Amino acid sequence: MIRLFHIADLHFGREHRPLVDAFIDYCMAEPPDLIVATGDFTQGARRKEFAAARQFFDALPCPVIGAPGNHDVPSRALDHRFFTPWQRFERALGGRIDPRLETDVVLGETLHTARRAQMQLDWSLGRVSRSDALVLSRKLENGEQPIKFVACHHPLIAPNGSKGRARTKRGEHAAEILSAAADLVLTGHLHQTFALPRAGESHVCWFVGASTTFSERTRDEPSGFNEILIEADRMELIHHESREAISFLPARRFELPRRPGDTEPEPVDLSGHAGR
Repeated sequence: MIRLFHIADLHFGREHRPLVDAFIDYCMAEPPDLIVATGDFTQGARRKEFAAARQFFDALPCPVIGAPGNHDVPSRALDHRFFTPWQRFERALGGRIDPRLETDVVLGETLHTARRAQMQLDWSLGRVSRSDALVLSRKLENGEQPIKFVACHHPLIAPNGSKGRARTKRGEHAAEILSAAADLVLTGHLHQTFALPRAGESHVCWFVGASTTFSERTRDEPSGFNEILIEADRMELIHHESREAISFLPARRFELPRRPGDTEPEPVDLSGHAGR
């Protein structure tokens, strides 16, 4: 069994410090096999925010794989935004957050969906390169590992469809490409927890979103993170929520089938058994 923690939208610069410490303590007490971090590590890509993010990731006891988000592109230093958009991210976190992970059991890849600028007013929205999605799909297909996943910041599909903040350009097309080879696609950006299936002939690919882990920028749900347990034929998604802004407790638990059946797969609510 593989046990991973899925975190997103940390927004250092607007972080709630007691929850940062609570997450580190949780990881130290029950270390996962890996952590998948899906972007927006900072609020404005300032150097001091990246330094705080680096200090946090250095305190974690396991490998971290992840990709930056739209908030990790400098918003005020326009010279950096247009000419070296990822330089601060790479200098601060490039040696700690890996863009891919390959073991005998797991193959994880990352997909960049944030852009320095776009031909639209809202530059915070995601955008996927079709060629990037195809390259990742081929890498996953060529891997012999039993567990394969992709991490990116912006949702490729979302509970309410591709509208509002979930309008990721070519996201639906990328979801179709990647679901043929991946078991999981982990995302952030919406500050919303969800699990949506795409069933193929041999397996089910789950698109899983995460809430903000510990920033003050919560929306419709409190801060939290996902714990995902992966076995041969099933996965469990345990969503941990903040309690009184000082700790995390399991709140909801779902079974996510890995193999297609006679009916459309859907999360099976196991919340009555969330406590362990």
